[in-house]
Amino acid sequence: MKVAGMNITFRHVPFQHFLESMSYIGVDHIELWAGEPHLYVNRNILGNIRNIRKQMKSREMKIVCYTPEQCIYPYNIAASDSHWRQKSVDYFIENLYAALELETDMMLITSGIGDFTVSQEESWKYASDSIFQLSKVAEREGVTLALEPLTKFESNLITDSKGLKNMLEEIQSPSLKGMIDTVSMQLANETPEDYFSILAELCHFHLIDGDGQSDAHLALDDGVLNWREYLTSLQSHRYEGTCTLEIMGFNYYQNPQDALMKSIGKIRELGVLSS
Repeated sequence: MKVAGMNITFRHVPFQHFLESMSYIGVDHIELWAGEPHLYVNRNILGNIRNIRKQMKSREMKIVCYTPEQCIYPYNIAASDSHWRQKSVDYFIENLYAALELETDMMLITSGIGDFTVSQEESWKYASDSIFQLSKVAEREGVTLALEPLTKFESNLITDSKGLKNMLEEIQSPSLKGMIDTVSMQLANETPEDYFSILAELCHFHLIDGDGQSDAHLALDDGVLNWREYLTSLQSHRYEGTCTLEIMGFNYYQNPQDALMKSIGKIRELGVLSS
């Protein structure tokens, strides 16, 4: 297993500061959150991509997953409004090509959230149609789409392993694969074993602690999740992918390097990481 830092924790400082912190901590894998002010497809995308690519190469770093912002900005692939929904699909396609330009072959997506005035079945169909479109582009370009279940506070569609399995079986695309977010998983009363028992493959993993009641994404040991047991489960199933520390919250944003360094130190103590 590999551990990755994520620039979402550094969202209130320049991107260069994030990379300098990763170098200081000794992490050369990152999950790139594509949101302002670091990288956003609707603002100077080519210039920003070139700058990020140059900085990454100078530090011999690798982007293991590209994650467009999709929970704040006005994009929703499950929206009932057909124009908004297509605009959202186009947004993800633009991000997919940005990911390729940054020399990574994995992009994270979610199901979006269904309008509360229509049935879940109708919203599911909208999300499924959108994901199908994205999968076809991903197949053509050789990109893996990591489909992440959201928490029950963020979506009314895919929030657990069963919903994830249903969407994967419905789309039937070799480019669409499942992943785990430990906060969403715990809120659904699940463990990694629930995912491994029903999915053929797990392509990505968000490792964070949580309070067990909300969608808070905490630094390791700041919450109540059995994250050490989760890593043991990944080991037993020979997971060889990346574990990203997706730490979020105002307290962490003020001193992101310290939050990330402490969590990575706790993982290193377990001796589960590859060199």
